[in-house]
Amino acid sequence: MAMNSQFDTTVAAYERSMELMPFREHVEAYSFLNAVGDVVGRDVLDLGCGSGLYARRLRRAGAARVVGMDESAAMVEHARRREEREGLGVEYRAADAADPAAGDLPGIAGAFDVVTAVYVLPYAPSREALEGFCVVARRALRATGGRFVAAVLNPEFSTDPQWYRGYGMLLSARQSPAEGTPGHMRAWVGPDVLDLDFFRWSAAAHEQALEAAGFDRVSWIRPTVSEQGRARYGEAFWANYLNCPHALIVHAQAGPRTELADRALPAETTEPTEEK
Repeated sequence: MAMNSQFDTTVAAYERSMELMPFREHVEAYSFLNAVGDVVGRDVLDLGCGSGLYARRLRRAGAARVVGMDESAAMVEHARRREEREGLGVEYRAADAADPAAGDLPGIAGAFDVVTAVYVLPYAPSREALEGFCVVARRALRATGGRFVAAVLNPEFSTDPQWYRGYGMLLSARQSPAEGTPGHMRAWVGPDVLDLDFFRWSAAAHEQALEAAGFDRVSWIRPTVSEQGRARYGEAFWANYLNCPHALIVHAQAGPRTELADRALPAETTEPTEEK
């Protein structure tokens, strides 16, 4: 069941952002899809799929089955209309991906090899919701295990209000060590302005939520720039972003469910980038 979402009124701008915000294509998509890796013949669930940007790309990359799940009724409706026109074979479900029950839905539970999520975990307003996203991801994976790849807010993103302005956005958050501190992002997409609220979670909070959900190996991946992006915009353009990116990628693996109770492997992590 879909819920009211801050994304309901941003569908058109969100869809255009991949084209109009260079970092989305040349850093975000490039790095994220590299982290996801080969999906040919695999079944993929895209949590918080929005308008279907990544769901469509994963299907075109050869995934056997792709399902997109989002709480925004407007986003899901837009994605379904595009599917009607394009006929890629992507399925879309309107559901709250932070509710563990979403992981038990028919056709979702134990049905996927890979679960993806782009900018979904930062919208968890509580530890319960953060863990809920991770639980849904684990329940959606096969009993034999699988991978969860998520683009998340860099816990140490720059609080300099101009740090990301050259990439079309401003990020702000209260100066507080508390987990789940509210923050705000303003992004310019052509003539449109996106105003989105998020919550700041530490690397440890992410890892704890993933471990509680049944993931036993977690690694952090820094984004990189595509060769096309370097050639088109130059090295200097990307310097600030690469020095302190606003997002990192979390790669989490889960073993067979029957073994999870017997294994307590330490999380395999790298330190997130330093705040500037």
